[in-house]
Amino acid sequence: MKLPFFLNQSAKKDVYLGLFLKEEEGIALVMINEQGRLVIKEKENFKYTNGWENLVEDVDEALYKLEKNHSLELNKTIFFVYSHLVDERTNDIKKPFLGKIKDLVKKLELEVYGYIECFEAVSFYLEKKEEVSLTAVLMELDKNQLSLFVYKGGKINYRRSVARTDNIIDDFLVAIEGIKGRAMLPSRIILYDSDNIDDAAVKIVSHRWNTDYFTQIPKIDTLQEEMVLEGLVDVFAGQIKTTEPEIKENQSLSNKEFGFVIGQDVGDIEEESHEVPDSRPVFKQPFQMPKLPQLSLPKIDWSFLKILKGRFGVILGLVIIITSIILNEYFFHRAQLTIYLPSQTIKKTFSESIEFKTASSGGELSDSTSTTGKRQIGEKAKGGVNLHNFDNNEKVFAKGTTLSANSLDFILENDVKVASSTVAADGSAKLPGKSAGSVVAVNIGPESNLGKGQRFKIGDLAINDYFAINDSAFSGGSKREIRAVSENDQNKLEKNILSKASKQAKPPALDKNETIADLLTETDMKEKKFSHDIGEEADDLKLTAGFQTVYYIYNKENLDKKIREELNSDLKKGFLLNNLNYKIVEAEITKNDLLKFELDINTKAIKQYNQEEIAKKILGKTRGQVETILKSGSEIRAFDISISEPIPIFKNFLPIFKKNITLKISSFE
Repeated sequence: MKLPFFLNQSAKKDVYLGLFLKEEEGIALVMINEQGRLVIKEKENFKYTNGWENLVEDVDEALYKLEKNHSLELNKTIFFVYSHLVDERTNDIKKPFLGKIKDLVKKLELEVYGYIECFEAVSFYLEKKEEVSLTAVLMELDKNQLSLFVYKGGKINYRRSVARTDNIIDDFLVAIEGIKGRAMLPSRIILYDSDNIDDAAVKIVSHRWNTDYFTQIPKIDTLQEEMVLEGLVDVFAGQIKTTEPEIKENQSLSNKEFGFVIGQDVGDIEEESHEVPDSRPVFKQPFQMPKLPQLSLPKIDWSFLKILKGRFGVILGLVIIITSIILNEYFFHRAQLTIYLPSQTIKKTFSESIEFKTASSGGELSDSTSTTGKRQIGEKAKGGVNLHNFDNNEKVFAKGTTLSANSLDFILENDVKVASSTVAADGSAKLPGKSAGSVVAVNIGPESNLGKGQRFKIGDLAINDYFAINDSAFSGGSKREIRAVSENDQNKLEKNILSKASKQAKPPALDKNETIADLLTETDMKEKKFSHDIGEEADDLKLTAGFQTVYYIYNKENLDKKIREELNSDLKKGFLLNNLNYKIVEAEITKNDLLKFELDINTKAIKQYNQEEIAKKILGKTRGQVETILKSGSEIRAFDISISEPIPIFKNFLPIFKKNITLKISSFE
């Protein structure tokens, strides 16, 4: 197959790149303006190879596929994000993710518009589709995070993000803690964008909701990924109409005209209530771009130029032109050359051990919940009986002997001695010995209040020889059901405390190259104190407990070095590991007090090439000359050139200064 050395430039269109970043995966979108409407031309789903650590490489690979398929250059970029990536108080992307996005923008040289939170696009999409202000609870489900938004009359009254567990109902209840008792929730729940969205919907529908939350059984709707993407693109399309107006010379855009407010929240945002006054969401800036200082030049009397005549004037003009060209070349003329070389994929699983240190943080938390246990309490029925003995010998019935009647059991409260049987005076009948005793029911309840004249079987004795009869009715048996503390109630509170503790725990400050082994991070409770014991009557249960989170810290640079040494034996001759991609599958502390990782390696090695030599050869060359130079290198499979140059006549030339050329080596496969 013959591969082109340059991408064909198609007719110029308004082309945009959309990057939908989730917790463990992302979607790259090619959006093209066709006949005044922004449409998704293609999308590329991609998994993160090592969390957010290799985000640049993952996005670059997806971007290369899209650019190759459509023969275009994707530069204008909008980010779409889930709300748990955004700090609710500052309305900025959280620092750990912000750093990765900054690095992505810088290395891929993207022109960033800003970012849009997914829930805003979903609400806008629903209001546009249903032609009515949104009143519902939106549930945004990511892999390990749940975000909840309460809309009433088109305005958002409440929002919160929490960590997900294996129980979607518990997660929902934790998320709405801040609004419980203050207002009833809308009787419509909308879930969107999750692998198990249908399973989550079934669990929510089947749950018996307390009347403290909903006035009626909530209706459940789900939105598939295509609908969410449609909403995101629709919002972006509306925004670029307002953020890209025709700008006259010397005319600047205010924050309001630009469509977002840099460094500020969009609208007034309270801690628990976030109202969006505008019906259409607006862009937010993921980070503030540096601005050039404005220089105020003094007024100059240009009358002295009259003396610049003849040859001196020509020479001065040439000097100015040459100086301007040199300054342009030094400061503004830039290019990026990406060379695609053969690669070797290495997939391997092995273990590696490394030294570590620990750090911890802790505190005290409390939480309460309504009890769900049930217990029956009451009194046992009591009464008197006459014990009959037809045996020829005297019989003693010990205290605690069981008497049974009508499938009910009773216990003899004292020892009873019963005389032997006798024969009637006329010899016509055998008369039993009789003695009185008292009994109490084994179980509580009114069903043991037996009427008089009942015949009782005594233990396992033959009823023809021994039995008892009550001459009067039993009484005193009663029973009622109460709410009590169950084991599940205590387990739930412990789970809630641990969830809160994991969020409130403050990770330690790390030195350069230090990383926390997340798989081993654990939070434990200590000194638990419940307000009631299991089985105790109570409407509410409270737990107060201390907690401690332990972090295991290692040097990532040292681990990477060990992994590279392990993989060197697998490299083909002339190949060099580029970016190291691996996943930590398991982690444990060994008997030798080392941190042991089970590693799943899935990385690439690229054929070595003399980058310094290439950089020297292409300085100041035209695209065609660069193509000829690179074709002479048999190892090069393809390449791509991107030139940034304000002077049109130089757009086909590469810079003459080496510092202005960025050379990237990438794998072709």
